[in-house]
Amino acid sequence: MKWIDKVEVCRSTACDLLHGLFRLNNNERFLEHLKSSLDKGDFEQDKDIQNWIRETRGILTSDIVQKLEEFFDWETFFGMCLLPDITHSNLENAKQLIEHIKAMPERVLLIHFIYSGYGPRKGTIDMNTFEKLMNNDKELLLFVSSDMSFSTERKAILFEMLSDPSRTKEDFLYLLEWFYENAFSALETRIENLLLRTASELKKEIRQSGERFLMLLIKNIDYTRYEELKRTVICPSYFSEFLVSNASIPFVNEDMYTVGFRFKEVMSVSKDKLEMTADTFEALAHEKRLAIIRHLSAGKSSGNELARALNLSNYEIGEHTAILRKAGMVRVERMNQMLNFSLDKGAVRREVGKALEDLLKDVES
Repeated sequence: MKWIDKVEVCRSTACDLLHGLFRLNNNERFLEHLKSSLDKGDFEQDKDIQNWIRETRGILTSDIVQKLEEFFDWETFFGMCLLPDITHSNLENAKQLIEHIKAMPERVLLIHFIYSGYGPRKGTIDMNTFEKLMNNDKELLLFVSSDMSFSTERKAILFEMLSDPSRTKEDFLYLLEWFYENAFSALETRIENLLLRTASELKKEIRQSGERFLMLLIKNIDYTRYEELKRTVICPSYFSEFLVSNASIPFVNEDMYTVGFRFKEVMSVSKDKLEMTADTFEALAHEKRLAIIRHLSAGKSSGNELARALNLSNYEIGEHTAILRKAGMVRVERMNQMLNFSLDKGAVRREVGKALEDLLKDVES
């Protein structure tokens, strides 16, 4: 079966329960990332979202702010790791997600958290191995400090979470329930209607343009060799606005993408020669991206292998490979829930040569 035949479009307000918390905690970083991703400055921020953020931040208590920073940090986003459960368990709304998490064993919740980003450096950790780690404080500390590609501060927070599973689940549920009652429930019906329209638009685009549209949407991730994949689910999101994000559940051969409701505005943007030239030079204008290019010139690597070889965090790998992908220099293949990166050497030579040629032509003219 072809990958496109495994693609489904679903919708659930539960996705925006999580995306709303993430946006609330990271709005400034989100807008900065949005600006750099869109390449053009003529996209207006959604006024309703910005007003909602200002109003909601005005009622946040200190303990809610602390829990937001713990579970919905820009770098580690532990809470967002529950997104694939929504489609896998067919959860239709935010309340169903909260009940789903209440019924979830504490250690099942925590194993979701260690798969933030590219997951542990050693790859997949099964439940038996995880149980042994959780029963040995010394081994647990060693695992977090050596196997998780996070900053020192975020490693410390993860270790605290893993050291007290009961408190971690209690804190996470308290945050979700507070947010639902005080900031989300009043919006849910409006969000549900918007998701219905956006899901219809996504289905229409897939019918009309097929795999070409999907590849553009997910930035050309190659699924050709991921034969075990059962399905890829695409869910619209209000709080994602323009952006597309990807997640998967450990040990389940499913992929999930959330797609911002303004996706059509981004996909309709065309670039002129100078903007494409800027993408090429931007890709080469950072020592960490040059290090990634050099490492990949020897062969493909997973995100974890890149992080380990170059001593970079998951966040840094994701940030820099995204820029290299945008410039057409790095390709991505999904295999067994892992993202494998490879360097397109021909594209590097071609894009650099073309960028110089276009730039010099413009200067001469």
